Amino acid sequence: MSCTIDATDFKTFFDRGQFLFGSTVPYEFPEVRDGDITKAIAEAEAVFNGDLYPVDTGICEQALNYLTAHFIQLDLETIESGGQTKLLQTSRSADGISESLSIPVWMNAGEFAFYSTTYYGQKYLILSKPYLDGGVFSVAGATSP
Repeated sequence: MSCTIDATDFKTFFDRGQFLFGSTVPYEFPEVRDGDITKAIAEAEAVFNGDLYPVDTGICEQALNYLTAHFIQLDLETIESGGQTKLLQTSRSADGISESLSIPVWMNAGEFAFYSTTYYGQKYLILSKPYLDGGVFSVAGATSP
């Protein structure tokens, strides 16, 4: 892997209150512990290909931080919901009020759908997309025997 992060790097990257860092686990507002971050980094590294990103740009570390945040957010949502999964929502209505959410088709296709369930996963996909798509060019020419 061409880039790595640790719990300190993660806490520095998300230093604006996106997560409540600490060492206690109150049920109502669970704090994210260093062990939780380390576990999420390991989960992220299991599916992350750092070789997709250009060297020495910092994009690789950003993508890995967002993917780690995606796994932490999934854990926090699991605690909040009592273990129920969060499915992709396309529309909802109640008492004459309706809501529709739109996620780009490529994010909902195949293996990407899992990452599109959180804001952080979507940011990971957006950072990764330029490196996942290949350029296809047509060149005129012929071969000779």
